[in-house]
Amino acid sequence: MLAGDLAERFATRAEAHDRAGSFPVENFADLHRSGYLALTIPRELGGGGASILEAVLAQERLARGDGSTALGAGMHLSILGRIGAALLSGETADAGGWDLERYRRVTQGVLERGALVNSAASERETGSPSRGGLPATRATPDGSGGFVLNGRKTFSTMAPGLGYILVSATIEAEGGLEAAQFLVEGGVDGLRVEETWDTVGMRATGSHDLVLDRVQVDASAVLTRRAVNTPGEPVTRGMSTRGPSGTPDAVSVEPVAPAAAPSVVSRTQSRGAGWALLISAVYLGIATAARDSAVQFARDRKPQPLGGRSIGELPAVQRLLGEIEVALAECRSLLFGIAEAWDEAPERRVQLGPMLAAAKFVVTNRGIEITDRAMRVVGGVGLDRSHPVQRYYRDIRAGLHHPPMDDVALATLAKAALDGMSLV
Repeated sequence: MLAGDLAERFATRAEAHDRAGSFPVENFADLHRSGYLALTIPRELGGGGASILEAVLAQERLARGDGSTALGAGMHLSILGRIGAALLSGETADAGGWDLERYRRVTQGVLERGALVNSAASERETGSPSRGGLPATRATPDGSGGFVLNGRKTFSTMAPGLGYILVSATIEAEGGLEAAQFLVEGGVDGLRVEETWDTVGMRATGSHDLVLDRVQVDASAVLTRRAVNTPGEPVTRGMSTRGPSGTPDAVSVEPVAPAAAPSVVSRTQSRGAGWALLISAVYLGIATAARDSAVQFARDRKPQPLGGRSIGELPAVQRLLGEIEVALAECRSLLFGIAEAWDEAPERRVQLGPMLAAAKFVVTNRGIEITDRAMRVVGGVGLDRSHPVQRYYRDIRAGLHHPPMDDVALATLAKAALDGMSLV
């Protein structure tokens, strides 16, 4: 109900923000006032306590109104949901260096002033962080325990409104290089948004470049750090994890190669991996909105040669709509089914892990097919900038560029099959 009301409101603003490529500040203000931004914060910590399935359902509905807003909200909610659940369950791998004190400080900002949270990992030099590689952003020790951050992050969704940013960087330490993640507050000295986002689709996500120019952070900003191998140079330095007080309490001495990204299978066996479904839900919502637009047009369009009949009575149009319904049912069954199983059957997560990649692949690619058929139903009218179907047609393609990309998703499923893993 909440997501539906918000979606209807956002739909009235979507065209204007899409045309201007502007960040929908008023949408995020509405999300804050309604409590939606706290949807996945555990109830024990003051939030809505939504499960993965509940959040997926909400995200799908929200995206029918405005995909750009829903995408940003999905990234924010998935981070808060994953970390909150991990802290309460004691799953330190999913917590990613967070402790309760730090999490409470961030969620207080979310609850009180609508602070937005997202990671900043992509860079022009390295491409998608899911492919591996060391960040070009550098963290230089300042001699007093803190660091100075310098670099540029691309695809920084919600950049104009971020209150907290998870920044990946490479530490240049005396013993070698370390890959690290820092929690940086929005608005600190040296951090600025450079408005570079001018794309065909998802134009209102505000995914501009974030420039870090001598940003000073203290030692408490470090979430994780791990030693990495440089070519020809073995490394034995380890990765520290942080205990409840935020101080290091364990060290792993396994070296990490900078060029190798973790496999999707290994990443999807943790409890927190299921929160990625919130992003797939956004693209399902966009595809559903395209379907609704095509059906409404087919009902209402009554050209003179048809003698008062709608084009929805034409066999060619019915075939297109029928194909849309099949594809949509496929997407919904897979996405919602996996989300439900992830919540209800934790003992099956090893088997369900690769299916997260399957859900993303199916929703994105079938979604593209759905919007294409919707455009065919609407015809030339759909090319008009005032008709929403052309926005859905453009926005849905952004899903191809979220990890796992198609080749990685398919390879994950193939390897699972070759290993004899039953996915059904």
